[in-house]
Amino acid sequence: MAVPKAGYLAAAYYGAIKISGIGTWTFSGETRNMGDIDEFLDPIVKQVPLQIVGGDVNVTGHYKLDTDAGQKALKTAFDAATEITDLKLYTDFANSIYMTPKAGSHVIVTNVNNVGVDKAGVGTYTATFHVNGELEQIGSTTAVAVATLGEVDIAATTVTMWGELLHRGGEAGALDCYFEYGETESFGTDSKVDETVFTTPNVGTYDVEETLLTTATLYYYRAVCELPDTSKVYGVTKSFTTL
Repeated sequence: MAVPKAGYLAAAYYGAIKISGIGTWTFSGETRNMGDIDEFLDPIVKQVPLQIVGGDVNVTGHYKLDTDAGQKALKTAFDAATEITDLKLYTDFANSIYMTPKAGSHVIVTNVNNVGVDKAGVGTYTATFHVNGELEQIGSTTAVAVATLGEVDIAATTVTMWGELLHRGGEAGALDCYFEYGETESFGTDSKVDETVFTTPNVGTYDVEETLLTTATLYYYRAVCELPDTSKVYGVTKSFTTL
């Protein structure tokens, strides 16, 4: 399979106007080199955080001198201190994965350099976007993931099961987490009535205490995460025996 060139997957857009390809992101003191193919394809490095709250995002990029409408629009926004709500900073343009201001949020261009400077064929620019509110990721490189952590407080007829929502996978809606359990690996019972609901951007651990179990009985169980479209993601199956 052909490996896509990293520099073509990262890009900045102001509305429908392309500003440039992106060479690097810098945020929270960390830099992502979007042009280094080894670094870009590392799934941990490639994925910009699902949310950036406040602070500044610094971007460097390159553009052809005969397609500089995006850079000029950015310079105009800088001069007017425009509150931009439709900025899109792509980490993977081919799969429509990008950061953009969340509803009610915006960015302001606080610095822009090298716009309109003649160069031989390709221009280079840097820009700083101050985030007022939050940037959220649209699309995802990682699926929703849930883990079955284990069980505690096993008694004759009760047990407490623990799970963890590890990753939201770009899902903006509420994620419902609970357990399935039963005396076979087909389960047959769930704890949805006691579910934990994780709203955006939350992830974390959750637990359910089940009662009315049968004494001295082997039970199988697994963590479940139900998505807004009612599809489900599961953790591994584990087991315990009541006393």
